[in-house]
Amino acid sequence: MRRLTLGLLLGLAALACDGGGGPMLEQIAPQTVRVNEELRLSIAIDNPGGATVELRVEPPEDLRAFDSVHRISTEPGGAIFRWSPLSSQVGTHELVFNLTDGGSRIYDSQTAVIEVLPSEDSAPVFVHPGPGGTFDLERNPCVTFDVEVLDDDSADVTIRTRADLPDRASLNPAGAKRATFDWCPTPDQTAASERYTIQLAADDGDHPVVEHDFVVVLRTGDKEGCPGAAPTITLRSPAMAESVQSGTSYPVEVEVSDDMGLRDPPILYYTTTEPDDLANPDVTQFEQAVFEDSAGRFTARIPSLGLAEGQMAQVWYLVSATDNDDPTGALCDHRTDSMVVSFFAVGGPPPDGSFPQCASCSASAECASNICAATASGGRCVDSCSGGGTCSAGSCGATVTTEGATRAGCGPTGAICMGGTGGPCTDDGREPDDTIGEATPYSAMIADGQICASDEDYFSVSVPRGSRVTVDLAFTHADGDLDLSLRAMDGTILDTSAGVRDSEQVEHCNAGPTATLFARVSGYSAAENGYALSMDVQPDPGMCCMDDTFEPDDTQAAARSVSFGAPSGGTETAAFDGTVCGGDDDWIAIPMAGPGRIEVDLVFTDADGDVDMRLFDPAGTRVASSLSVTDDESLGVDVAGGGTYALRINLVGSGGNQYLGEVRRMSGSGCLVTGDCPRGTMCEAGACESDLCVTSSDCPSGHVCQTGGPIPASNRCGVVCSVNSDCRAGEACKWNTPGRACGETGTGQNGDACGTFAACGGQRACLPYPGGYCARAGCTSGADCETGTHCVNIDGQNVCALHCITAACREAVGYTCDLRASINDRDGTPNRFVCVPP
Repeated sequence: MRRLTLGLLLGLAALACDGGGGPMLEQIAPQTVRVNEELRLSIAIDNPGGATVELRVEPPEDLRAFDSVHRISTEPGGAIFRWSPLSSQVGTHELVFNLTDGGSRIYDSQTAVIEVLPSEDSAPVFVHPGPGGTFDLERNPCVTFDVEVLDDDSADVTIRTRADLPDRASLNPAGAKRATFDWCPTPDQTAASERYTIQLAADDGDHPVVEHDFVVVLRTGDKEGCPGAAPTITLRSPAMAESVQSGTSYPVEVEVSDDMGLRDPPILYYTTTEPDDLANPDVTQFEQAVFEDSAGRFTARIPSLGLAEGQMAQVWYLVSATDNDDPTGALCDHRTDSMVVSFFAVGGPPPDGSFPQCASCSASAECASNICAATASGGRCVDSCSGGGTCSAGSCGATVTTEGATRAGCGPTGAICMGGTGGPCTDDGREPDDTIGEATPYSAMIADGQICASDEDYFSVSVPRGSRVTVDLAFTHADGDLDLSLRAMDGTILDTSAGVRDSEQVEHCNAGPTATLFARVSGYSAAENGYALSMDVQPDPGMCCMDDTFEPDDTQAAARSVSFGAPSGGTETAAFDGTVCGGDDDWIAIPMAGPGRIEVDLVFTDADGDVDMRLFDPAGTRVASSLSVTDDESLGVDVAGGGTYALRINLVGSGGNQYLGEVRRMSGSGCLVTGDCPRGTMCEAGACESDLCVTSSDCPSGHVCQTGGPIPASNRCGVVCSVNSDCRAGEACKWNTPGRACGETGTGQNGDACGTFAACGGQRACLPYPGGYCARAGCTSGADCETGTHCVNIDGQNVCALHCITAACREAVGYTCDLRASINDRDGTPNRFVCVPP
């Protein structure tokens, strides 16, 4: 990297208004600093009159996130400038230092050039994912997300998990510093818990392992008829339309009450893009953070938005809380979402390094110790012990910061700041027994069980046909919350107990051949505690569920056929019956010759066992469901095409129940407009037909053929539109390449990877760049673009490209932050830094 000459580096702007007699800055020599090191620069001030002065720094526009990693302290005779550069700030930068009276008057200015070099010793930093994500299983039955780390001095970083993943989930390598997570939760998993914490770790072999937790929140259809009341949320701050100034993060404070109490803290959802529907927002498109309980009120922080001092951005947020009315799982817990509130975030002065030990932080410059330690659940300020310093709590050791630097800090952070014991947990003598394959065979009562953080204990027991097994767990809840579940050999959850008492109990009656079942003891939210466990197996043939004669019909591929009668009024009807047992689903096949409608009624007595049903399309995507805790279930849905659909009938918990069912299918669908047809079809010549197309000539009048996305995504006809209300439920008015048209909407944010426009949230299309790029296409000015994007031309096409001063580009796959001419920008800025494809 070429250095500029000293003559070009230094300049004196004689701006003093008093003829040169006022305070002045001494010249500042060129400086060099590496990423994750701290530049500490003493700047002399000639101030013979002892005037009150304040030193300010103006960075160049392309210096991303500068405000979050620097600070200045000023005294009459001098100032200290401290800067710990990020890896995104590598390069040579001209900084302008202005000596002011604390207001608008500038006594003197100096320009200094500082060269930021890549780190020679950097630890991994998680770029993706953030702290968590919410997934609507009614829309997409699977959970997927990318994992990416940044590490300047390592060619390869091992990304792994720190604990067992949920059954049927996988973390797969996708490159030197990338991985993908895939999981399609089963009904028993969604019944057991609303939240699952995916514990990730990054190891470059040279530094302490960096930990990161991603909280998966599962949203399914609400259960009807559940007892108890829903939580009540009171939003305290920020208030609607309030302006909140901060140079760091923006706190949100709420109060939550519930008749049965909360098991998990509330979740904060926030976004800088106005939701498409303020009355019913799609929270899967929001960023999220978990609240912390603080003296009866919950507090969470919206991270720094990278705003310059005085710069303003509108933020929308809501709060979601789920109670613990169902101690056996999550099905009958109640969820409350608050109203959406918007406030104005205003950039404040740079961090002053005032955050004390254990305060939540996002950058080391915020902490008095200049160490923001990277922990699994976010940054925490910890005391420094460099230079032989001592620790008031914990011990001195290598601490990885949120920027990837390694500092001498006091730890372990979890023990000091998060309620840990500060000492090692001594496990019991049956280890390893952390998986089904390592389970301890149960023979007599366990009196000395011990759960340590991120530890699980498994016990196996043989249960003959017609016998019931009951498992009891005893512990002192105040010392740490433990949970209990009973599982089959393949990991299927047969029963769960997740209350807030001093005991848990699960049971299961085995109607099939002799089976080995497994009791799993775990600590909730990394709790540690001792326990006693007992198992009892007793013959109980009268109460066990004896499966029906239609087995095996336990999967979509093995769904059993039913006989449809002759059409009557265009409707064909088939009756069916059966017995469904815990952990043993029944599947019914429903062939469709083309687009049409499917309706199902299921009759049973809920007191004998709660039964749910879900309908899946030929590709395995859930298209409808009926979930309640009352007698009977019913559903009806228009389907887009032909093939064999499948109805899944499952029992919630253990035991069994009998049911009677009727399925009705109607072929074809008359229509006047496309809005009368199910998604995936369009109205053509009075009938709902497939909306696949090659060019717009394949589409009816008033439609355009939308570009699906990167090859091989299919193009689809969409209704020409101007606002979302012109479209069907689940669609948005997309800014696509051929023009604005209605298209299915997903969760992808600006600049995210995608395979089709249906993966992109809101009004974004999937532009055919490498890996796909979620963005609005065809903009004519900045007013057409969402907050955080700018209208620029990329490869001959106007695009609302992601602003990369406040957001990271997908550097691992070749995207770069480049300066492009803006098109009719909102504030007239001629050029903007945006993420562009390779």
